[in-house]
Amino acid sequence: MYSGFLATPPTTATYDYLFYWYLFFGTAASVVVISLLVFFMVKYRSRGDGGPEIVHKTEGWKVVLVTVLISISILSAAEYQTFASFGNIEIPNDPNAVHIGVQAFQWGWTFTYPDGKTLLNNLTVPADRTVILNISSKDVFHSFGISMLAVKEDAIPGKVNQLWFLVPDPGVYKNAIRCFELCGVGHAFMVADLTVVSQSAWDTWMGS
Repeated sequence: MYSGFLATPPTTATYDYLFYWYLFFGTAASVVVISLLVFFMVKYRSRGDGGPEIVHKTEGWKVVLVTVLISISILSAAEYQTFASFGNIEIPNDPNAVHIGVQAFQWGWTFTYPDGKTLLNNLTVPADRTVILNISSKDVFHSFGISMLAVKEDAIPGKVNQLWFLVPDPGVYKNAIRCFELCGVGHAFMVADLTVVSQSAWDTWMGS
């Protein structure tokens, strides 16, 4: 779905699967309902005084029971799929995860690494490795988001929020990071790049 990746990130795959699951059943339900609507409109349309008298029937309990069971089954499956996807939203317990501090400010992002390095408006992470961001704000409310990874979290002064992601392949994604909370006149330009490097390049950079 995202041309920049050779493989689909896990968070993106989760939301894509859930979206297409709802899309499939929503489309199927729409087709059934609209088809029945058209059928009954045609069958019971007014034919004037000369037409045969329309006989109205009351459906039995079996039809009602089947309809209720089908509805319960579809809604239960939707609920199960929704809650099952929460497993990819929660912060994973990964001892090899990279923890990076993120501080939002009007109007940019500061990224602080475990060795004390800081980068401005450029988040550099290793490929195919869990990255956990600890997000806060220096001034007003902001919202850190990477649309192509389907992750977003609020940046609030005095509070640390977390999100995680994993990018399978190296690459440079210009302006991939954006603020999604209206935060002042510079909000539209509050962007940052996402740079994904190989593990060897990451080790070299961290050791420099």
